[in-house]
Amino acid sequence: MKYILISFAFLFSACSSRVTDILVKNTGETQGTFYHIQYISEGGKDYKQQVDSLLLEIDSSLSTYKEYSLISRLNKGEKLTVDIFFEEVFYAAEKVYQESEGMFDCSIAPLSNYWGFGFEDNLSEIDSVEVKRRLDLVDFSKIKILNDSLLLPKGMQLDFNSIAQGYSVDVVALFLESKGIKDYLVEIGGELKANGVNSENKIWLIGIDKPIENEEESQGYQIILPLKNSSLATSGNYRKFKEIDGVKYSHTISTKTGYFAKNRMLSVTVIHPSCMLSDAYATAFMAMGIKKSKEFANSHSELKVYIIYSDQQGDWQTFSTENLEIPE
Repeated sequence: MKYILISFAFLFSACSSRVTDILVKNTGETQGTFYHIQYISEGGKDYKQQVDSLLLEIDSSLSTYKEYSLISRLNKGEKLTVDIFFEEVFYAAEKVYQESEGMFDCSIAPLSNYWGFGFEDNLSEIDSVEVKRRLDLVDFSKIKILNDSLLLPKGMQLDFNSIAQGYSVDVVALFLESKGIKDYLVEIGGELKANGVNSENKIWLIGIDKPIENEEESQGYQIILPLKNSSLATSGNYRKFKEIDGVKYSHTISTKTGYFAKNRMLSVTVIHPSCMLSDAYATAFMAMGIKKSKEFANSHSELKVYIIYSDQQGDWQTFSTENLEIPE
């Protein structure tokens, strides 16, 4: 889960050249979470109904929370033709899988289900034999799309939860742009895309939460970042975990061992034109650990990255790429 507090501007004032433009706000539920959208629309035209219909279509394709969805039926072994939503997310997931050398792997469903982040009962004890059996079912390179059909080896399953929300943000943003809307902020489950300016005619500002387990104890933001015509996704371990036999485990599962990733990463924020890719890369970094994440981020100039991690003494440290604009 991603934890971002968004700095929304709700004032209706506008410059004289935009006297007919009105701020519209939409909220709702999708993909097991909530969405918040605001945009400047001529005459205050409201697109909530169309947005809800669009999100329902995506849900029907990609949501593992829906038994009737395309991905759920494919995971059960049904032979079905994939749709455009599934195909676009699949190839993006494949791209990040290859670039991250398998640290980001959407075939992780058998493991995430086992560890209680899916639809199976919570564990009372860990069975190492079962972990190994399920780890053998995790390998995205074995899954292909051929002639609009998914080739999914027996026992393997897909889970696009680490990329689907970001993709949904991109799709909604594209819809708004098709309606001539230039100034908007789309947020779904903490993933977001901003374009143009807010109702105060200023660049959107996004507050990144401090990595504190108890949200009520968090005082202020860790950092506030400007977001202009781009997307932002944050992934963190500090509030989503499982407790098994009295031990807390973070929700990041290593695709190399089958167990929870052991590293000092607390939070990763990625800015990229595509929210889908921001979402995927943020997840990949959490699994990589701080050393590999720094190397990867510095070698991919298209990414703007901000990382919060703990050093060997347990103190918070931060890393950011040189291309990330940090206000003074």
